[in-house]
Amino acid sequence: MVQSTDQAQNAQVSSKNKNSSGRVRRVLRNRNFLLLWLAQLISLTILNATNYGVIVLVNNVTQSVFMAGLAIISFTLPAIPFSAIAGAIVDRLNKRQVLWVSNILRMVTVLLMFVCIVFNRSNLWPLFLLTYCTSLIGQFFIPAEGSSIPLLVGERDLMPALSLFNISITISQALGFLILGRLVTSLFSPFTVYIGKLAFNVQSIDMLFLLVGVLYAVCAGLILLIPSRCFAESHLKQEREPRGDRTVKETLARLWADLGQGWRIVQVDNLLFFSVVQLSVVGILQLLIGELAGTFVQQVLHHPPEDMALILAPAGIGLVGASILMTPLTERIGRIRLTLIGFISLAVGFLLLPAMQWLSLRLDPVHGASSSWLLWSVILLVTLLGVAMACVNIPTNTIMQERAPENGRARVLAFQFMLYNAGSIPVLLFAGAIAQFLGFNLLIVVLAVCMFFFCFWASRFGKRQPERRLQADSTPNEQQRPS
Repeated sequence: MVQSTDQAQNAQVSSKNKNSSGRVRRVLRNRNFLLLWLAQLISLTILNATNYGVIVLVNNVTQSVFMAGLAIISFTLPAIPFSAIAGAIVDRLNKRQVLWVSNILRMVTVLLMFVCIVFNRSNLWPLFLLTYCTSLIGQFFIPAEGSSIPLLVGERDLMPALSLFNISITISQALGFLILGRLVTSLFSPFTVYIGKLAFNVQSIDMLFLLVGVLYAVCAGLILLIPSRCFAESHLKQEREPRGDRTVKETLARLWADLGQGWRIVQVDNLLFFSVVQLSVVGILQLLIGELAGTFVQQVLHHPPEDMALILAPAGIGLVGASILMTPLTERIGRIRLTLIGFISLAVGFLLLPAMQWLSLRLDPVHGASSSWLLWSVILLVTLLGVAMACVNIPTNTIMQERAPENGRARVLAFQFMLYNAGSIPVLLFAGAIAQFLGFNLLIVVLAVCMFFFCFWASRFGKRQPERRLQADSTPNEQQRPS
């Protein structure tokens, strides 16, 4: 009897694994999703490459940490005031139109960057302004893209689709920051363009912006290859009110109501609120890892800051590898439980980083800091941290997508992105100063303790079953239903 029960359980697990792999293959055979996925991969890669190019140009011209900080703020600041507004607007527009138009507009701004750099390399303020505008346009692209995924694949295949999108996010960061920028500077040598009596010197890094502009046009073409009927939404069909009859005051009042409605949609659903907060915290942690990677490599591993790929690459490998296996993991463990396991693993992993350095110095006070044992232990641990990130990111993202109503999904995504960026800007500005003031190891311990407190909150809050889900165009008293 026991043997037959074990065989039945093994057969059930095997059937689930086959079903999960079948879902991934089915999603990849979905032509429309594949086009959106390619557009996302290319657009995120060139976005990261653009940010890389801006930082390199600022450092080459000014050699100023403060100016480099302004460059980073210029492409992160727009998300705070505008992402929620963009989400409210996108909810009432055709997603396909928003996607291809935003890519064309970003193509224009990046090509203007190229022109400004070639004309006057020393004046960085036009570059900052155009970077800000490019990021501002991206605030419309992000919620439109995120809310398009369920329209193209349906809720049945949402988990594998989001896993693939999460993989492309990680890959695009590596391609944009570590590969594309350096590849372009290696392929193109500096040259001079003569227009009449004027001579314009074009450096290798300048060609990156020209290439990015061309690739934004490619992304727009990929979106246009998706039939418009695939983006059809029932709530858009119901809105036939002539917009020309509205006054400016009425339009602003409607927009303000939409912003408040986005918060109410999140607030009224415990699981949705939980997923929005948790995704924002994990995103800030990922940003913090990227910010502190150079310092960690320099102070703990005693390598030059340029070797921070020793930290970022294993984390990316762990994140991508776990993303591929996330569907069967969530089916076996459960989404909420898996996210809590992932967060606890992150906190423990952060604590183990300074503990490994301490143990290495205890075993070998002379050469412990530069020992190969410490290096490989850190690489293995960071890989596991990447796995833990995936265990939090993908299930939480899936919960957010499923809980958000169709006609308010873009507002929810924009609200989450705004919350993430509102927390990430202080990290960008003060993480280095805090590490210097408290000491790097003490900062790691403080972060780990904060994560344990967050795990305690999440374990209690995540267990509350939501009593209702608020539709975007209703009030809490008008429409509620049990989950």
